[in-house]
This record gives sequence, structure tokens and C-alpha cells, in this order.
Amino acid sequence: MVGSLAAQNARLQVTLPAREKLSIDTPQVRAIGMVSAKSTAELIRNGFPARLQFRLELWSAKNVVNEIRSTVLWDVIVEYDALKAVYRVVRVTPDKAFVLGEFKDIEGAEAKVAEAYKPQIKPPRKGEKSYYSVSLDVEAMSMSDLDEVGRWIKGELKPAVRGKKNPGTAVTKGLRRFVVKVLGGERLRYQDNSKVFTP
Repeated sequence: MVGSLAAQNARLQVTLPAREKLSIDTPQVRAIGMVSAKSTAELIRNGFPARLQFRLELWSAKNVVNEIRSTVLWDVIVEYDALKAVYRVVRVTPDKAFVLGEFKDIEGAEAKVAEAYKPQIKPPRKGEKSYYSVSLDVEAMSMSDLDEVGRWIKGELKPAVRGKKNPGTAVTKGLRRFVVKVLGGERLRYQDNSKVFTP
């Protein structure tokens, strides 16, 4: 993990399916303690939603050079709706975005984010030594990014949550970075690998 002491109790976990299901089932991913750290919670409360960008990879464990077999990406966004006084949690996958729930406090949102998730990834080849590697970047996102997600949930357009589009001007992006820095925000990175297994 790279980041501040405020997030020192946060952790990312990838858990293999049961032994008999290794070739047909997908692993579970959990992100624990990611949004309730003081600096992150303050950013969310002050109008800077947190974006958790996940990447799960399946690797073959070769004797010399390991090879990547498949990859899946998804985001989880936590925002504070000041009008409703609720924290909203949204999951964005490559083909859809949907609201996971609304919560009265950051602890409720944290509990939802920490629930185990089974991303759809191509299973390993039978008899091939393999392992899963999961990484997570946590950062504050701009309101224009969030507007894109909201419009996508309503079916209006494709989101720009993966940097394929550049919402906002250089001035607004610079101002956002300045405000995030003043409030103590930063990009945090976490990683976890499963043990090597043979389905």
C-alpha cells in the first residue's frame, strides 16, 4: 500500500473460491476501511466524491516469466448528497452503473464498500498454475466526473470515469487538485495477490 497514515488500517483482499470450484468460479474481492479515514471522509463530505478504481488480473505462474491471462476493471464511487443528507455508493462496471445504496453516515457507506464482490473474470485453464492479483487506486473525483456517472446511470451517455474523456478545463482541474491537496487528499494505492493454485 502507498499512502498516508490515515489509511493505515485500510486493506484490500482477494480470496480464492473453494478448491473444487477453482476452474469455474471467480474470486471475491474486499476493500476494507477505504472511505472512513479522516482525510477521505472530509473530502467526500466537502463535495469531492471518492473513486475506488479496481483492477483484477488472472496470471499464469510460469517457471521463468509469468503471463497475464485476463483482466477485469470496475469502479466504486462514494459521494455525499447534501440535499438528502445521505452517502451514496455506486458501482461502475464496463457495461453498466448502478446505485448500491444510500446511507445516513459514512460508516454505512464504508460497510457497503467493504462487502465482498465477485467480478466476472475468465477462469484459469485447468491444470495451469495460476494466481490472482488485485490493485486499487483511491482518489477524489470532480463533480463533472460524477455528473458523467449520474447521466450514464440514467442511460444518457457513456461515462468518462476511466480517463477516456477530459471533463472540465485546465483551470477547473488545477483548482480541484489544489483544493484536494489543501483538504489533505491524495491518491492511495493498494494491492493484494492470492496464493498460487492449480485448478
